[in-house]
Amino acid sequence: MKKIMIIGCGAMGGAILSGCLSKGLWKKEEVCVKAHTEKSTMEKAAQYGVSVASLNDIGEVDVVILAVKPDVIPFVLKEINPYRPKRVISIAAAVTVAALEAGLPEKTPVIRVMPNTPASVGAGMTAITAGHYAGGKFIERAKEIFSALGKAAVVSERRLDEMGALSGAGPGYAFVIIDALADAGVRAGLPRKLAIEAAAQTLYGAAKMVLETGKHPAELRDGVTSPGGTTIAGIHAMETRGIRAALMDAVMAALAKSDEMSRK
Repeated sequence: MKKIMIIGCGAMGGAILSGCLSKGLWKKEEVCVKAHTEKSTMEKAAQYGVSVASLNDIGEVDVVILAVKPDVIPFVLKEINPYRPKRVISIAAAVTVAALEAGLPEKTPVIRVMPNTPASVGAGMTAITAGHYAGGKFIERAKEIFSALGKAAVVSERRLDEMGALSGAGPGYAFVIIDALADAGVRAGLPRKLAIEAAAQTLYGAAKMVLETGKHPAELRDGVTSPGGTTIAGIHAMETRGIRAALMDAVMAALAKSDEMSRK
């Protein structure tokens, strides 16, 4: 019997599938997928070595994962509702637990998650929030799935939205910073390819230090900031241009947009 059905198998759905297969969390024969069209479904199934899903399978699998865009969710819920899915996990941004539960048979266990794109390389950060009927075992299973793609935290729904504005949108902020640092490297005289590699590896290394040492970022910053040195000169220039306020404003703007989307 199939244990997992993934509806929608784009970048994030594919990341979930490949991550769980590579970590041995799922076996290929336990998974079936359903993409936007019959052709894309066949292609995705062949790509990952899993089965093609049909609507008739929905009530039989243990968990249905909805890995589709938020604007598609109402149509998908309407489509799967008659087949009475046992448990549902949704990764759609700004689609609330209440909206998911309202579109499914009464008392369907639902979990809403907010992963981010680094999940595709096993370095994701996922927020998980449970619906009214999701039991402890289901929550732990969801955490196990998304921990296979990086780190996962069980939070309230409001915290999930807040994490979406930080870690969900955060890779976009980080890519802008890496690109800007690479431009600076080119301006200083470095070849473009080397500048990008140096910028990306520097941010990766700094993040790894925060996670592995458990130290506050300010403490680690102080460790690399010598009195009267080059680093403090650079930090002063960034603070003068308002980098800290700009990043804080970015997170709050993303949260405001998420709140606006969820009200529609």
